[in-house]
Amino acid sequence: MDHEGSAERDRLAGDIGDFRRALMPGLLLQLLRGFEGEEPSVIQIAALYVLDGPAAPTLRELAERIERSVSATSRLIDRLVRRGLVDRLADPGDRRVRRVALTPAGTGFLRSFERARADAQLGVMAHLTAEERELVIRAMALLGEASRRRIHAHAHHPDVR
Repeated sequence: MDHEGSAERDRLAGDIGDFRRALMPGLLLQLLRGFEGEEPSVIQIAALYVLDGPAAPTLRELAERIERSVSATSRLIDRLVRRGLVDRLADPGDRRVRRVALTPAGTGFLRSFERARADAQLGVMAHLTAEERELVIRAMALLGEASRRRIHAHAHHPDVR
């Protein structure tokens, strides 16, 4: 990465850090409401988001996506199953294969978390002018579209980053 790219990355990292610090208090409270008792780990949240799609992956596929061993991923899924956020399902084509999917409670948790994140973001955006808010909303829509393209590309070409 050249100096200009490095400076851009560092500025973006700083801006993201400032933004997250402004969002965190409200988000943390919402996150903990969905996880009574034990606090969720970053990897648990990552696994829930990986499972938030049309296809239920196998345990091995999930482990690859979150870059964990199959045994560590199995323990992670056991905890999420106990919380009622995830289910292990039989593969309709091969009874020996188990797939992992969000439950309605897991989907509800993610949507609730996303609404809390949006509320917190809108609170920060209240400090922008109307023009600046419109620009941020447009930028978020563009990032959402780029994310969907990336997911689609990754689904068809797993080596694409």
